[in-house]
Amino acid sequence: SVSDVKAEDTSSVSTEEKESEASLNLPPVLQGIVDERQEFQLNLGKAMDVLRDDYPDIFDKTPDFSIYHDEIHVVDPSGVQLTGLNNYKASFQFLQTVFGLFYAREKSGIQIRMVFDVTRSEIRISWNAMLWPKIGSKPLYVDGISCYCLDSSSGKITEHRIERLIMNNSPVAPPYGVLSLLRPQEMGRQQPAGVPAW
Repeated sequence: SVSDVKAEDTSSVSTEEKESEASLNLPPVLQGIVDERQEFQLNLGKAMDVLRDDYPDIFDKTPDFSIYHDEIHVVDPSGVQLTGLNNYKASFQFLQTVFGLFYAREKSGIQIRMVFDVTRSEIRISWNAMLWPKIGSKPLYVDGISCYCLDSSSGKITEHRIERLIMNNSPVAPPYGVLSLLRPQEMGRQQPAGVPAW
């Protein structure tokens, strides 16, 4: 009946109001935890959106660095490590310069699959890049998994590491990383110190 519907509506509103009041009356310590978790969730969502937008153009556009912690730590398969956002930015500039010199942007591309690992509190991106050299008739296929660890309170990315790297279906072992593979004249040589994979 109409009266029954009205009663149900009033009851549901009343329940929502009670829940809202309960959340507003949390003890300060619990409210701090709730607020921190909400900030983490917002930053996690932003980080995943930014990474999803940045990866397709990773070889020729500047990424959005607002999702990274100032003291981000980066590790690539060669064992090369660096710390700090400025160094991370410089590695992207170097990657894009090398790519622009040797590879054709219009023929090259990258595909990704992204998941969030709740247990490890990290974003995992499996990526597959096909790079066409400006000179030559065969593309270079590079596959890897990038792991982005997030700070448990702020949700900012504090670590970026590459867990697996495969070139043309062959695993890549130290001392080589992504950047050494991008430079044909450097194949078989030691990767430059201080320069990570992306």
